[in-house]
Order: sequence, then C-alpha cells, then structure tokens
Amino acid sequence: MRGKGGHQSFKTPGSQLKKKENAYQVISWLLPENHEKELKKQFDFYIEEALHGREAFGTFVKLMEQLGIQCSDLLRRSDIMDSLKNENFDLVFVEAFDFCSFLIAEKLGKPFVSILPSPFGSVDLGLPNPVSYVPVFHSLLTDHMDFWGRVKNFLMFLDFFLRQWRIQSTFDNTIKEHFSEDSRPVLSHLLKKAELWFVNSDFALEFARPLLPNTVYVGGLMARPVKPVPQ
Repeated sequence: MRGKGGHQSFKTPGSQLKKKENAYQVISWLLPENHEKELKKQFDFYIEEALHGREAFGTFVKLMEQLGIQCSDLLRRSDIMDSLKNENFDLVFVEAFDFCSFLIAEKLGKPFVSILPSPFGSVDLGLPNPVSYVPVFHSLLTDHMDFWGRVKNFLMFLDFFLRQWRIQSTFDNTIKEHFSEDSRPVLSHLLKKAELWFVNSDFALEFARPLLPNTVYVGGLMARPVKPVPQ
C-alpha cells in the first residue's frame, strides 16, 4: 500500500506472473475535491514553514488532521475495502508516515511489516528509550551526557512523547467512526504490533541504543554503485 498527496494506491499480487508489468494490480482513488484542495494547502504551507526554519509542529498537526480525514474517506469506500479483503493477503507492507496504513491492516485483520523512511526520532516504535545515553532526535546531544545534558534529554523526551500523542490523536475520529467500541484499536498499540520494522538508517549513523528483535536497519538499501559525474 502506498499513499502520496491526496490519493492512495494499493499494490495487490496478480494471479498470473506472465508479464512483469502484470505482477500486481494498482488501485488508485482520489479525495473529494474540497478535501483534496485543503490537503494540498496544508502540505504546501507545512513545507514552506519547514524550509524557512520556522516552528512547524502546529502546521504538521493540521496536515495530519487532513490525512485522518483522507483515511475516513478511504475506509468508507466499500468497493476498495472489499477488493482488498477478497485478495486475502498473507502479509501487508505499510509505510509509517501515514497512520492510515496501520488502520487498514487492522481492518483487514492481517499481520503487517512497517517501513520507517526516516531515522529514529520521528515515530515512537515502542523501543526502549534510556534517556541517560540515547539522545532525543534534534537535541544536539551525544551518548556521553553530563547531569544537565541528561536533564535536557529527559525534558525533550517528555516533549517528544506529548507531540507523539498529539499527532496520533488526529486519527481518533477516524478510529471511532470505523471501528466498533469493543474492537477499537489504540494507534500507539498498533505501531507496536508490527511483525517487523525496517528502519531507513544504519548503525554508522545512529548512537548505540537498545533494539528489539523485530527492528532491522536497511539504510542504503536502494543505493547503487557510484558512477562518474557526466561532463
């Protein structure tokens, strides 16, 4: 499953692998026009704020709220959801930026593997976070902290935790609408439910930290051998 902009695409395996281009089916859908415009507006504004180095968290939350609305629109599409159910997947691959993928996997009742496109610090995967030697993302600290460094790291960890809660809460209305009360998932629990986490980083780029058995570094997976720069 892939999501980008105002639409989301799903790749489903084909029954015959006669031709490479027929190895999977792509199902695309578009948001209602008013939602599409609002999502693009919030996305463009967030990028502008971030590129100018301004505090963009409030803008990011508004963007995530639009993704929550997009998710509700998708889950209402019984034709798409029924098509996905009929495929009877063994395993679902999801991408961690848009939490809608986790809700779809839960709706299908299938195990899933998640891909984190950024280094640690953007999403809480449920990993241990000993603040005494694991610096919080953007803290500018190292794994050798004095007392005041650890105090700063602890306070930044609390801030990170609260921000994660605020971001995940943007999908609360979507969860309430599409899941019955007795089977209503908690988004933070769904993130911890992944069979595997593929993290786009490398041991050479991260400070030493505890990892769970289902966490795998795959940084540089798409790298290709270096070629001379054209004249």
